[in-house]
Amino acid sequence: KAVVSTQSTGAGHLLHQHNFYPLHPSSEDVNLDYPHFVKHAFFQTKPDILLLPSDLRYFVKNVQDTVVVNPAKLGKGSGTYFKLRVKDSKQITNSTFVNIVKI
Repeated sequence: KAVVSTQSTGAGHLLHQHNFYPLHPSSEDVNLDYPHFVKHAFFQTKPDILLLPSDLRYFVKNVQDTVVVNPAKLGKGSGTYFKLRVKDSKQITNSTFVNIVKI
């Protein structure tokens, strides 16, 4: 049985919903400019590479044939960032190399 992580699950929800806001529909308590949300929060095609910076630990995962990268945080003098190289634009999932660098 495959191990499913919180990061993979969250990224999978974003890709399944075609929406950059993971809590859709949002709570009524959230002040959301709905016309702008509809215009900018949805994506029509599945991305090849998805960058999701967060407070979670850094990771690189293949989720539903999308390379998902969370570089975590970079601050003054500490944190992480990433270097990304794609060798073949026709097979991005299998030819993308990501290096997470700690400072």
